[in-house]
Amino acid sequence: MLKRYGDKALEETACLLRELLRRRGKETDPLDGLAPAFFAEAETLIETPWALAAIPDYAVPETEGDRPDDLGQTLEFGAGLVQLAATDAAVHKLWTEVLHLLKPQSVLRDPEIVERVKALAAQA
Repeated sequence: MLKRYGDKALEETACLLRELLRRRGKETDPLDGLAPAFFAEAETLIETPWALAAIPDYAVPETEGDRPDDLGQTLEFGAGLVQLAATDAAVHKLWTEVLHLLKPQSVLRDPEIVERVKALAAQA
């Protein structure tokens, strides 16, 4: 599945670059400002595949690299989300769509879902 995440991110960023070049094609210097525009938009495209592929690795102590400051909170939320998805078909569907990169992970931060995950954690 990790390869799929990388392939999807590569495909989407390539399409973004093509679109940015198309839009700038008639400008005097179409490359002027291209890099900042590309990286600003590419960040949102790679956020979900990166989080799904790399963040769980940081739960393993032997994994090298700088861990995100909110790693514990992120992993706890993920565990709670899986628990919620096991009992709620709509959340399960949404979670599956994120895993298959059909929707960005930000949809899982819907305030209603976050509150339900927090409520489950409080019961534990």
